[in-house]
Amino acid sequence: MLNIVLFGPPGAGKGTQSQNLINKYNLVHLSTGDLLRNEISNSTELGLKAKSIMDRGELVSDEIVIGMIENKVDANPNANGFIFDGFPRTKAQAEALDDLLQKKGTAISAMIALEVNDEELTKRLLERGKLSGRADDQNEIIIRNRINEYNNKTLPLKEYYSEQGKFHSINGIGSINGIFDDIAARIVFIEAEIELTQLENDIEHLDLTVNDFEVATEISVELEKDLEEVRKATAKSPAEVKPTKPAVKIAIAKVIKTKTAAPKKAKTAKKTAKKATKKAVKKKVAPKKKIAKKVTAKKKISKPVSKKKTVSKKKAAPKKKTASKKVVKRAAPVSKKKSGKKK
Repeated sequence: MLNIVLFGPPGAGKGTQSQNLINKYNLVHLSTGDLLRNEISNSTELGLKAKSIMDRGELVSDEIVIGMIENKVDANPNANGFIFDGFPRTKAQAEALDDLLQKKGTAISAMIALEVNDEELTKRLLERGKLSGRADDQNEIIIRNRINEYNNKTLPLKEYYSEQGKFHSINGIGSINGIFDDIAARIVFIEAEIELTQLENDIEHLDLTVNDFEVATEISVELEKDLEEVRKATAKSPAEVKPTKPAVKIAIAKVIKTKTAAPKKAKTAKKTAKKATKKAVKKKVAPKKKIAKKVTAKKKISKPVSKKKTVSKKKAAPKKKTASKKVVKRAAPVSKKKSGKKK
């Protein structure tokens, strides 16, 4: 799932690029302003709470906004991903959003920030003010205050997502199509990193499943090298992204290669694990065999005792036989002598 937080100061072209992202990647647009209006118009529980707060001139709490976002996410279970527009605006909101998405089994993939210098932004907004008639786009002092407020508020968020390796700066000066090409090229790297991270997680799961730490570690190291290449690529300045399009194809090829290689490595890991398991079993069984020998030795000791008993019986039997023979021999001569006298 591709979940993007799109950032940009007033006049950076965020609205245009947001729509391009939605069309290309079939993402669900999630704007807090639209969500508020939708909840209020449908008179939902959250909408009524938000309306009462807004009627008092107060800001809607983060808890209510997060609740509305959760409703939107739950209403689109089969979405390819979401593009978050206008939220989060603070570190606390970013943390709350991370907690919500983790609960839903997903996460923010990247924060893409359109970077435009203050002079260019002021020029664009003044031009827009001529067409839109908006008062805040016609006053240069108001425009500069809005830009300063944006920069001050988004700095903690940039640091927050940078720490997670998810912050991506895009040069917002140039043609609409050229800027979007840079964004799309960056997203290829982002998706590759997501794929590799998922594979790494699978290997870690395999490691725990087959208990073969050596093989799993080797595969994890290889994947970490690929991840590091992706991270280095995404760390390049927006101006350098465009010339590296061949590298994008290489990154895709690596992902495909890793995907096809992973099952083979998994099989090898399982085979190695079986061998390791057999060895472990032999080691564990060995003491049992020794114990078995001791037991059999005891049995052998008991068997000779029974043999001695049988031997004593056999020895007793011949004595009886010899005794009977002697009696017969003694009796025979006596009978012969008596018969001789009669003759």
